[in-house]
Parts: sequence; structure tokens; C-alpha cells
Amino acid sequence: MKKNTLLLTSLLCIGSVLSQDKKVMEKIVLLYTQKKFEATKVEIDKLVADQANSNNAALWAWKSTIDAEMIASDELKAKCADCINSSYEAFKKCEALDNSYKIISETPFNWKPLGILYDKFYNLGSVAYNEKKYDLAFDYFEKSAHFSKIIMKKDIRKNNGALDTLPILMAGYSAQNAQKIKEALAYYSIAADAKFGGQNDVDMYRYILIGYSDLKDKNNFEKYYTLTQSMYPQLNFEEYKLDFINKNLSLDEKLQMYQTEDAKGSLSGLGYLEFGVMFSNFKKDEKVAIEKDEEKKVLLQNTAIAAFKKSYAKNNDTLAAFNIGVLYYNRQNDYEEKRMANVKTMQDINTNKTVEKDPKKKVAADAKIKAQIEPLKKANAELETKVQADADNAIEWLERAYTVWKDKTDKTRIEKQSFKNTVQFLGILFETKRDKVKGKDPKAFDTFDAKSKIYFALFDAK
Repeated sequence: MKKNTLLLTSLLCIGSVLSQDKKVMEKIVLLYTQKKFEATKVEIDKLVADQANSNNAALWAWKSTIDAEMIASDELKAKCADCINSSYEAFKKCEALDNSYKIISETPFNWKPLGILYDKFYNLGSVAYNEKKYDLAFDYFEKSAHFSKIIMKKDIRKNNGALDTLPILMAGYSAQNAQKIKEALAYYSIAADAKFGGQNDVDMYRYILIGYSDLKDKNNFEKYYTLTQSMYPQLNFEEYKLDFINKNLSLDEKLQMYQTEDAKGSLSGLGYLEFGVMFSNFKKDEKVAIEKDEEKKVLLQNTAIAAFKKSYAKNNDTLAAFNIGVLYYNRQNDYEEKRMANVKTMQDINTNKTVEKDPKKKVAADAKIKAQIEPLKKANAELETKVQADADNAIEWLERAYTVWKDKTDKTRIEKQSFKNTVQFLGILFETKRDKVKGKDPKAFDTFDAKSKIYFALFDAK
């Protein structure tokens, strides 16, 4: 009985003492040391049923331990199908009452539930994961990971608290597959903080960067961006930083950052390309605001064009050339629409003017009409110059893109669509130039007509 006495003495020294007499505790200790787990469980469950014991950490340590022993026994586990959950819940109650884990660490418990529950939940998680039941798998792996984190924190395995990657990563993988972004980030971040990973794990770090970018979490994004760069110095993660800027900064903040970085000369070809995209593709609310601010619209157009040109100069990037061509193409369309609106206004003025037969009144009426029409004619002359200049610029840059893509057999999906747009826009541009010289310059008409037909034929063939 010496061993039993030592166990009881140790138990009675743990925090609060159960509201039962010494003989009850002696019986529990004796049954437990004799490995009569089923009988021990009966006695423990009696105590658990007593509400007076609900705040006793030692009792919940007993409950978690004995239920864990039941599921660890091949003979007894079938008699308590829910013991894995009751053991887990009892452990959580003990943990809430004793977050230092002093009780569960001492005799007779000696961390017993941790190892059992860790393994059981991990195995259940593996089964669920293989069956693609990712929500269920995450629930199991998260519980296994909970014990893993305690094991690491308390260095129970005496390995200096080394990261136990299995449940941590599997909890992350399950959460990711279950579309639980925040949960996946939490577990991947644990692995990243421990600097886990090799070449096959770089996608985890990419997921972290994208996730914190989507969540607009600047502090964590910057933390893990720096960490990712240090883990994989041979790889370039600039696109993720640019993605964060695009998703989380206002248009004015992006413009200010671009101007600062451009002045410092710190932007790469990719940086210029992505900033060009930011200043040419807008969110719905941004687009509405920009359309109301002509000065801002022109600034952004010019900045985008300049950024794409610098990208092209650095990387000879065909997409940059295409984007420049598209911006010029769209702008000349805007100018043409304004010019045509002015033409319509002048037509309306002439249609609706009052016909004066009195010579004196006619002079005054004609002067009034002229005062209305002359500014529109002047504006249209300026607009026509802009239309022609931007049309020529659009042709120059779109043909640069066309020259590269026409013979490329392995175009990406984006390149295929961009090439189709390229030949369509070039067909339209040359058709427009043809119509403007119709009846004025037959040679130019034939040249533009031939070009237009070539590009439209390519477009129709796609």
C-alpha cells in the first residue's frame, strides 16, 4: 500500500481537495493503480455529478485522465464511445481552473491525457482529411494541435520545445481546404514563426502573404513578408507586396507611394507594371469619383502610361506595350466622343436658331449663333489633334505587342485574349484613319484600308 499512500498524499496536495472523505479518494487511487479503469470511472463520474465539485481542477484532471485511459484500452474503448470528447472537455475545464497546468503535470496524472488525446484526435483528423471532410478534419486537428502547443510550451518531450509540425500543419491544411482563412493563417503563422519550411513549403508562405493582404492586416503582412524573404532569399515575392498595396491603399496613397518610389528609382519592371495597372483599372467607387474629376483622370492616365513605358524600358514587357496601346486607344475614343458631342451641339444650335428676315436683327442673331459655335469649333480642332496623336500612339504600341505575339505559339491565357484585342483595336484604328482621308488622299486610303483588313481578318480567325 506504500505506493497508493504516496499517490493519495500527492493528490491531496494538489490545489483544492475534493469534497469527499479520505476513504473515497483512497478507493479511487487503489482502483486506478490496479488499472481497474472502468471501476475508477464509475467513482469519478459520481464525483463529477456533484455540483459542489464543479470548480475543482483536480477532479477534472481525474475525469480527463480516466476517460483517456478508457479510449486508450482496446478492451474498454468500445464501452465508452464518447470518452474522447468527455476527456477533452474535462481537460479544458481543468485547464480553465489551472492554466499553469500544475495539477495535470503531477502524480498521478503526469500529463497522461495529453499524449492519448493528441494521438486519438490526430488519427481521427487524418481519416476525415483523407475522406475530404475538411471541416471535421480541422476540428480534430485543432484539438490535437492544442495539446501539441502545450507539449511544446512545457517542453514535455525535453526537445527544447521544438515545433511539432504534424498537427499544426494539418490543422492549417484542413482549414485552408475548408475555406477557413483566418484559422488557416493562425496555424500557418505558428509554423512560420518557428521558421519551418523548405522548398516544398513555399506555397504556405505565399498563402500567408495573400491571406493577410486580403484581411488588410498590415502588421502581420509586413512581418511575414520580411520573414518570407529571409526564408527564401533566392525567390522574388515583390508581387505580393504590390498586391497588398493595390488591395489596401487608397488611390491617393498609391499615387503618393509611386511618385516617391519612382523618384528614388527603386521600382522594378514589375513594380512599374503593377502601378500602371493600379492607375488604369479602378474599383467601382473610384471610377465614379474619377469620372467627376477631369484633372485627376488626366493625371492618372498620364501616370499609368509613364509607368507602363518604364516597365517596358526595363523588361521589354509585351503586356506593358499592350497596356500603353490600350490607354492611348481608350483616350482617343474619349476625345472623339467629346468631339462628336460638340458636333451634335452645333447641329442643334443651327437647327433651333430663329430665322430672322429683318436684316438688322439677322446680323445680331448670326453674331449670337457664331459666339456659341466658335468655341465649339476651336475645341473640336484641339480635340481632333489629340485624337490623331493618341491614335498614332496607340497604333505604335499595339503594333509592338502584335509583332511579339503574332509568332508566339505558347501564349498564356492572358496573352491570347490580349492578342485578340490587339488585332481588333488595330483594325478599328486603321479603319478610322482610312475613313478620315476618304476622298482626300487615295494612296493613304488604300494603305489604311489594307492594314485594317489584315487585322480584322486576324481577329475573325481567332
